[in-house]
Amino acid sequence: MTDLETAIIIADVKRFFDSMTGFSEKALSAAFLECYNNSPDFLAFSNDGIMRHYDEFKQICTGYYDRLKQQRIETIQEKFRVIDKNLVIVGWTGNIVADFKNGDTLKMKGYAVTYLFKRIDNTWKVIHSHESSPPPEFIKKAH
Repeated sequence: MTDLETAIIIADVKRFFDSMTGFSEKALSAAFLECYNNSPDFLAFSNDGIMRHYDEFKQICTGYYDRLKQQRIETIQEKFRVIDKNLVIVGWTGNIVADFKNGDTLKMKGYAVTYLFKRIDNTWKVIHSHESSPPPEFIKKAH
């Protein structure tokens, strides 16, 4: 692959990744989940250390986003590694502040995710993800 081809792929995946982040910030769970490949091959390692297939991943995401009002996501660093024209690894680190509908807040500093994106039917999809972070800070709404 040429440098130009690689740059075009990275720009394409970056646009897709940025839209994913926007869906997450606005707590749009259905749009966010559309970014993931609903197939038996999908695999996600969540921040709690549990390995999940798509249906299990969808269940925890839906539960989280149903309680979420919004998130603020700050990128510290992101790296794109093009494996071939249909496969890209994205490494991301950042901070997330999650505001819940009940007024509670969750602050996750130093959050890290590795994504494996695959072009399927000319659309990028996450086929594998692995999340990790230090323990979050939970701020209970004052009553």
